[in-house]
Amino acid sequence: MFFFDSETESEGEEVSYAKIKRRYLRDNSNPFELSENDFVQQFRVNKECFKMILSSLDLPQDRRRTSVPPVLQLCATLNLLASGSYQTNVGTNVLLSMAQTTVSKFFRRTLSLLENKFCPQWIKFDCSKFRDSKEYYYRKFKLPGIVGCVDGTHIPILRPKENEHIYFNRKGFHSLNAMVICNHLNEIIAINSSHGGAAHDSAVWNCSNEVEFLKQQFHAGEVSIRLLGDSGYPLQPWLLTPYRNATEGSAEIRFNNIHSAARSQIERTIGILKGRWRCLSNERKLRFDPETVTQIINVCCALHNACIHFRLPFIPNAISITSNTNNTQADVISNSNLNDNLSRIAQNIRNNIKNSL
Repeated sequence: MFFFDSETESEGEEVSYAKIKRRYLRDNSNPFELSENDFVQQFRVNKECFKMILSSLDLPQDRRRTSVPPVLQLCATLNLLASGSYQTNVGTNVLLSMAQTTVSKFFRRTLSLLENKFCPQWIKFDCSKFRDSKEYYYRKFKLPGIVGCVDGTHIPILRPKENEHIYFNRKGFHSLNAMVICNHLNEIIAINSSHGGAAHDSAVWNCSNEVEFLKQQFHAGEVSIRLLGDSGYPLQPWLLTPYRNATEGSAEIRFNNIHSAARSQIERTIGILKGRWRCLSNERKLRFDPETVTQIINVCCALHNACIHFRLPFIPNAISITSNTNNTQADVISNSNLNDNLSRIAQNIRNNIKNSL
């Protein structure tokens, strides 16, 4: 004799109906029917930018009747990055209508494609584009040779299962310490987001490809390429930092004030990045492993640059967004690890600029 549970049958029918309903809504969904403003609100990019991204990825689509079309795969990925919501919330968006498992399935794949195909096109530390930045910083601040600014920012993550101590930062939460370099247009020209929150800004800097590149350029005779960094970074011929313990009314204080005003570009850049792509904001905590979070950061930086290219306005919101500026770790950093000759050269460069202001 068999006994049937009518309640279980009913639940099964509800699940089946929900799947059919989601599929129906998804199959009849067309995000491009949204107004331009609503489209940007949902996905942070306009339709022209979206089509450009989609064409660069060549997203795969299964031949199954129930498969999610590439347009909606990219829509869901951008919506998740823009909102910082859970995959379930993104999936239940009436425009997308997907189960959480469906979103999870293609999110990582789309993210990898964006990092491998899209990021290299939009994040470039390119000498050929340094001229405009040099002209801007000299014209506005009288600082010669400046091509951009560097700073670190913490991206909150869940407590990792392995090597937790690497990710626990001095502010008391788990994070990645992402090094961001921007130019005068707020474009991100370099990103290094592979270090845990316990890493000091200067340690991330010294391990970066950019410092090696600048060092090679300097030794090759290109001595007029410099970045601006705060006192958490070491003074180097290719990295100008402020004077410490400068006395009020001195030439050093004047230099520091001008340096601070020029370096505020990186704070604005990080603010725009986190404000537009809310998954990175201090209010959110990314629920992925550190490797995936690194991918997310890289992709958001490339998308940030695409938004600037397409002149998409950024509307500030009320969230608090900060970089690692004025961090207390700066006190433990000195120039003793630098080559003595390079240290003297760096000090002479800074003194000459100070005296010229």
